[in-house]
Amino acid sequence: MMRSEVIEAGRLVNLWNEWGIQILVLVSFSLQVFLLVFGGIRRRSSSSILMFFLWSAYLLADSTAIYTLGHLSVDSRSDEHELVAFWAPFLLLHLGGPDNITAYALEDNTLWLRHLQTLAVQVLGAAYVIYEYIVRSGTLLLMASISMFVAGLLKYGERIWALKCGNISSIRNSISARKFKTNPYQLLTLGTSEEELLLGAHSQFDICKGVFADIIMAPSHLARSQSNSSKQSSVISYLGEDLYKLVEMELTLMYDFLYTKAAVIHTWYGFCIHFISLLGTATTFMLFQLSINSRGNGYSRVDVIISYVLLVGALVLEIISVCRALLSTWTCSLLHRRGRGWEWPLHVITSLGQRVHPASRRLWSGSIGQYNLFHLCTRNTNEIGSRLAMKLGLQDWWNKMHFSGTFSHSEILSIRDIKKLVLQALQDKERALQYKSTDSNSRGSFILKSMEAYDDFARWSVNIDFDESILVWHIATEVYIRKSKAKHAKELIEATEILSDYMMFLLVVKPNMLPGAARHNIHLTSCEQLEGQCRAFFGDKDNPVAPSPISWNPYCMFKELFHRDGPNCSRIPRREKLAEMAWSFSQFALVWAECGASSSFIFCLKSISPFLEKMTQALPHCLQFQFAGISKGTKSTWGFHPRQC
Repeated sequence: MMRSEVIEAGRLVNLWNEWGIQILVLVSFSLQVFLLVFGGIRRRSSSSILMFFLWSAYLLADSTAIYTLGHLSVDSRSDEHELVAFWAPFLLLHLGGPDNITAYALEDNTLWLRHLQTLAVQVLGAAYVIYEYIVRSGTLLLMASISMFVAGLLKYGERIWALKCGNISSIRNSISARKFKTNPYQLLTLGTSEEELLLGAHSQFDICKGVFADIIMAPSHLARSQSNSSKQSSVISYLGEDLYKLVEMELTLMYDFLYTKAAVIHTWYGFCIHFISLLGTATTFMLFQLSINSRGNGYSRVDVIISYVLLVGALVLEIISVCRALLSTWTCSLLHRRGRGWEWPLHVITSLGQRVHPASRRLWSGSIGQYNLFHLCTRNTNEIGSRLAMKLGLQDWWNKMHFSGTFSHSEILSIRDIKKLVLQALQDKERALQYKSTDSNSRGSFILKSMEAYDDFARWSVNIDFDESILVWHIATEVYIRKSKAKHAKELIEATEILSDYMMFLLVVKPNMLPGAARHNIHLTSCEQLEGQCRAFFGDKDNPVAPSPISWNPYCMFKELFHRDGPNCSRIPRREKLAEMAWSFSQFALVWAECGASSSFIFCLKSISPFLEKMTQALPHCLQFQFAGISKGTKSTWGFHPRQC
């Protein structure tokens, strides 16, 4: 038995020694095709499974090509397999990667110097392979190898240049080095079709880059434009709901700039690289065909087939790359800026591009993350997933992933309705800033003052740290909505709750998207205190946070592990009980203090009840205030929004 296993292992080793290079080269090519087809998933999807496969392919593509090229440089081959050395330049081409994904994470752009060093090593390795094994194989094959070598060198260099351009420090330096010429009021002269908005997004792209690079934009001519703004419509008022489309398009353009070759390929030298690479690949194909015809049957049939696969594949990929670059809206924007003399190519490209509606591909999918503290507090801690996560020390990760959800629409509300309400809040704030000289960083305090509700709790809630303010108003919103009897304002109530849960989603799942140093586990302290105070308040009777019995049903166990228990799931009665407890806090302040609640937490819950009772007298205004406070946008930690593009 042992002997047969040794023999089988020996056969596998011999098979790998004979055909390992061929397998690795085909794997490298397959990874390039996979990245070309699925690279866009990085922007369009948030699925962890899809991201894992894409990340694995991204890493394997480089490591496979580098390993194979290194193996070629030290491996000696028989005359029958000397065609294997011809594949070395193709590996350089593979290291250049497809145009639609150069970096998987923002940190990849900061490592462009490391990639430059790798370029030098791999180019020397490929040159050595050509010199050692191809020079003696004939002039035609040598010329074909050199032609592909040049194409691979250019493509690899193009990728490294794209990584450098996508580095945040490079963006900051490039903006600082030139005069800023973008005028946001040019948007008032645009139409409102999606294609025209996309051109507008391109024209204002410097503003977007400046925001992401943490640069304050202050163009000299903008002041003159703003001096006449009283005679014009504001950009917000003019664009209306199309403002969302403009922002969505700007974000996708920023994604292209950071994670693809868009910063390079849509320049004059980028187009030169594409055409030289395409010409070099086509030349290599013809020279290789002539070499095969002149050599006859001197090469291995398998090696010849693999060579044709690489050549045809490289040619097809280059044609696709050139077509994508020419028909891109980036090219339209470039020609549009050139002005006179470029109208006819712009018209041709625009006409061809309209058939695929490129602007619609850059719009948001229409869903937002949701996370609710009361939903987390009423979870069943006896679920197999929670117990397993606790055993493995992954409870925090499990609580973030398993108890978060998304919202796209409901029976009475859609994302578009929420957009309208947010837009109205922005317009109200804009008018307040224009006529009342309101502080733009007031976090909604101007609404409180206008409603004469700027009391101790309200003043405290808008002046504490922003992450704590989100938590406080999330609790206040949840308590008020569960206790409110306002049936005539269902849409505004649900919109308020959705945005409250969205802000909690940012605080818990993506804390770095919030301004300042958001504390990653600030919600856990409040959750533990709520659970503890709930047990003290209810005891064992009707306790909404009491764990449910364990279910050993295989179907239920499987569902618990792989089905997200988001805030929209059915635990509303238990959340209402928890809200009732918080509402009645002022009657049991002594009990809560004895249970060890923090002073800020006690002050928060102790003040919520009388504050919201006061606001109940003007219900619509109260809900609008909560909505405006929740939807208040502020500046995030620099460098994190680019990671979320």
